[in-house]
Amino acid sequence: ESAAEEPRVLCIIQDTTNSKTVTERVTLNLPASTSVKRLFEDVASKVGYVNGSFDLTWGNGDSVTETTPIDQNSDKTILDAGFEPGKKNFLHLIDKDGEQPHAMPEESGTTDEVAQERFIGPLPREGSIGCTNDYVSQSYSYSSVLSKSETGYVGLVNQAMTCYLNSLLQTLFMTPEFRNALYKWEFEESEEDPERSIPYQLQRLFVLLQTSKKRAI
Repeated sequence: ESAAEEPRVLCIIQDTTNSKTVTERVTLNLPASTSVKRLFEDVASKVGYVNGSFDLTWGNGDSVTETTPIDQNSDKTILDAGFEPGKKNFLHLIDKDGEQPHAMPEESGTTDEVAQERFIGPLPREGSIGCTNDYVSQSYSYSSVLSKSETGYVGLVNQAMTCYLNSLLQTLFMTPEFRNALYKWEFEESEEDPERSIPYQLQRLFVLLQTSKKRAI
């Protein structure tokens, strides 16, 4: 009961460490009893940085309001440290001691690599229209810094009230008979526009669901 009644603190963190991430926001909704030390751990996990390789300062939207970094080793609760429940608490993620944050090293021998070895589905063809770039990087800036879930599965970004469709797509993907049949189908580029071919686009989506290193695509 006390956990249910505990106030929550909404933290909005802006990564200002380079031009590629400056427009990105990471949101954490934490119990008020969370320690400042745990806050840093959660931020590090969320953005994929090594904890201790970055600082956090108070902000107000796009501007910094306090240049002194928050003490990341503090055992104070975020409530005692000045965070306000029921309000947006803006933080800026900045370089530590003049050095950019260190990205979390990718683990070798993960399920990702195993999946890549087993994977025999379609791969992007050279010169094909509008497909190669999707395998290099996704256009969703707000998910680009999020790593794949510990479960090994990849989610789908909600495109505004598309949860029902996302559920259907995930169900089809998790049905081996359907997924394998789709992988065997071959797209004839000379006969149809790849951007308008539903089975081809679904095939590409399944490839990303199986091989992407991101939390959601």
